[in-house]
Amino acid sequence: MVVVTAAAPAHVEEAVRLLAATFRDDAVMGDVVGGRPSDRERRLAHVFRTIVRKGLRDGVVDLARAEDDATILGVAVWDAPGRTRTGLVDLLRDVPSYLRAFGLSGLREALRLQRALDAAHPREPHWFLAAIGVHAAGRGQGVGSALIASRLAAVDAARPPAPAYLEASTDRSAALYARHGFRAAGRVGGFSSAAPVPMWRAAVHDRTLATHA
Repeated sequence: MVVVTAAAPAHVEEAVRLLAATFRDDAVMGDVVGGRPSDRERRLAHVFRTIVRKGLRDGVVDLARAEDDATILGVAVWDAPGRTRTGLVDLLRDVPSYLRAFGLSGLREALRLQRALDAAHPREPHWFLAAIGVHAAGRGQGVGSALIASRLAAVDAARPPAPAYLEASTDRSAALYARHGFRAAGRVGGFSSAAPVPMWRAAVHDRTLATHA
């Protein structure tokens, strides 16, 4: 059985290592980070450190484990409604991490791709799945589904409930998200290796109305 709990600041580095390893060979993150594949995991760690810390400040970071086992098998980082944008103070604080991740020469390309993602990002307040990763030891055990289902259940139970948004980096992950109620809305252009799929999940009352329309 997979158990999902909220992370604390003490879990940041373990979560970062898991996410960096998960996305080492991801085509979308390869476009964003660039550089040599052999050095990608180290540079990805700088990116995910800012994402995880933002999730702890502005949303929630969920951890998945097997029952009676402390090993983290999966991580999901969600930004809460109204907190999906990075403020100027946070941006300035994170500049050193971005420089270590991209280098000065790669920062311009990373910003270009981020602008493309931002252009597709809905303006309506929503929960945003900023990152999700599953450890190699947890694949095929329903860890990703448990992470998504746990948070979406809490989102639907909240008052008022809110919609949710994410960007799938592969067709396989898009199919997983579709099983949890997300619907694709085209693709984000400007990426050379793969085109991220923006996906939207309407708030529970809107889904209910659509079902009975």
